[in-house]
Amino acid sequence: MQKSLKCCIIFCYTIYIMKKISAALSTVILVIFVAAILVLSVRGLPGNPTQTELNTTYWKDNGPFELSPERGRYALIYSLVEDHSFQLPTDIAKFTSPDVGFLNGHYVTIFAPSISLLGIPGYVIGKHFDAAQFGTFLWIAIFALLNVLLIRAIAIRMGANSIAASLAGLIFLFATPAFAYAVTLYEHHVSTFLILLSFYLLIRFNTVWSLILIWILYGFAFTVDYPNLFMMFPIALAAFFKSATISQIREKVSIKISFPRILAVLAVIIPLILFLWINQQSYHNPFQLSGTVARVFGVRDNGTPILWQDVYKSTLAKTGQNANLPPPGSIFTFFKPRNMLNGLYILLISPDRGVVVYTPIMLLGVFGLYLAAKKKDKYLPITLSVIAVDLVLYAMWGDPYGGWAFGARYLIPAYAVLSIYLALLLTYLGKHRLFVLLFFVVLSYSIMVNSVGALTSNSNPPKVEADALSNQVHQRVEYTYIRNVNELNQNLIKSYVFESYAGNYLSAWQYYSYITIFILSIAAILIINLHIAIRKKHKEGGKHALES
Repeated sequence: MQKSLKCCIIFCYTIYIMKKISAALSTVILVIFVAAILVLSVRGLPGNPTQTELNTTYWKDNGPFELSPERGRYALIYSLVEDHSFQLPTDIAKFTSPDVGFLNGHYVTIFAPSISLLGIPGYVIGKHFDAAQFGTFLWIAIFALLNVLLIRAIAIRMGANSIAASLAGLIFLFATPAFAYAVTLYEHHVSTFLILLSFYLLIRFNTVWSLILIWILYGFAFTVDYPNLFMMFPIALAAFFKSATISQIREKVSIKISFPRILAVLAVIIPLILFLWINQQSYHNPFQLSGTVARVFGVRDNGTPILWQDVYKSTLAKTGQNANLPPPGSIFTFFKPRNMLNGLYILLISPDRGVVVYTPIMLLGVFGLYLAAKKKDKYLPITLSVIAVDLVLYAMWGDPYGGWAFGARYLIPAYAVLSIYLALLLTYLGKHRLFVLLFFVVLSYSIMVNSVGALTSNSNPPKVEADALSNQVHQRVEYTYIRNVNELNQNLIKSYVFESYAGNYLSAWQYYSYITIFILSIAAILIINLHIAIRKKHKEGGKHALES
C-alpha cells in the first residue's frame, strides 16, 4: 500500500510539472494514465479458446463472457475470422444463445454488425500473442480512451479550463458505469465516440468535408446500434442547417444555400451500402434487420434450434402467462410511451440502476447545463437534445434495465455529454473551497462504486428478477453494487492482468484498492491544481480591474 501511495504522489507531482512544460505533454501523460488503468482493468483470460472451450463455464459464467451481448458479438468475430462466414457454427450458436437468431436453416447474429467488424483487428493481434479474447476486449477499450480525449477537446472548445476539461474526461470514464463497459465487448463506447466526434466536427470546423464526415459517421452509427439513428439526429440536423447561411442587411434578410453542403448528406449512403451488403451475406436479404429474425431460446444436442416463439406458445398454453417471454414475431426490446414513467424511475432513481445510486457526480452536470443556459450557449440545444433523446428513448424501452447489467448502461452517451458541462461547472465554481470539497466527496463515491463494477462483473440482475431468484433459492440475491462487493470478498476479479499475473501476489481487495487509490489521487491533484489556477486567475483579474 505504501509503495502504491508513493507512486501516486510521484505521478501527481509529474502532472503538476507537466502543466509548466506544455499542453501537448500533458495530453500524452493523460493518455498514458488512462491507458494504464484500462489495461489493468480489461477483462479476460489467456489463451485462444476453441468453439468447444467457449461453451464451458470457465469462459462463460466464470469468465469474461458472462453475458450474452458479449458472447453474441464475439461469436460473429470468431465466425468471420475462423470460418470466413457471417453464419454461425452450431457450437458458436450454443455459446451465444439465447441471444442468437435462426433464418433459412442457419444460425445468425441478432446484433448490429459493426462492433464485431471493429473487433476483428484486436482478435487477430491478440491471437498472435495467445490472447484472442483479451485482444478483442482491449481493442474496444481504445474507444473509451478516445472518448476521454474528445470530451477534453470539446470542453476546452466550449470555454472550459484545460485542467477541468481533463478532469471531466476522467470523470466520465472512471466515475460512471462507462468504466464497467470500457473493459468488455459492448457497443456503448463506440456509439459515444461517434456522437462526440460528430459534435466536435460540428463545432470545430465549417467545411464541406467536415459535413461529409459527419454524415458518414451518422450512417455508420446506425450499423453500430440502431437507436443511434435517434440519438445522433440532433447533430445531423444541425449539420444540415449548416448548408445555408442567413444574413441581415438593414431590413432585408437573405438566405444563401450551398448546394455542395446540401449534397454532403448523400455521404450517409456510404456506410449504409456496406450495411446492406452485410445483411445480404448474413440473412440473404439486404433489408433484413438483425433484431427481427427469429430468436433462439437454446440449441439441442442434435444442433436444431429451440425457438423463443415455440417456448412462448407452450408456456402460454400451459400456464396462461407469458413468463416475460416475447410474443411471436417480436424482439425483447421495444418502445412504448406508457413505459416512460417507470423507465425514468429505473434509470434515474432505482437502487438497481439509478444514476443517484451509481453515479451521483453526473447530477452536478445539470447545474453545468443551467450555467450554459444562463450564458445562452449556442450549442446547448444540440447537447440537451442528445441527452433528452437518450433518456426518453430508453425510458420507453421494453427493458430499461439493460438486462443483467451494472448501472444504467444505456445512459453512457448522456454521461459523456454531461461531463462536458461538468468541466464548465468546475471552471466557473472551482475557486470556491466548499464546492471543491463537496465535489471531491461525491466524485470519490462515484469512482469507488464504478471501479468495483469494472473489476468484477456486470452481471447484476434487475430487482424484479433478484426477488424472484431469492424466492427460488431461499436466500437473498443482491441486485445493487453490493453484489460486486461480495465478489471482492470472494476474491473474484475478472481483469486479465489479475487473472494472469497479479492474482498470484495480491488479493482482489488489494488490487481494487490500488487501482481506486491511483484514480482518486490523480483526480485529487487535478482538482487542487484547478482550484489554485482559477483562484490565481481570479486574483490577477481583480488586480487588473483595480489598476485600470
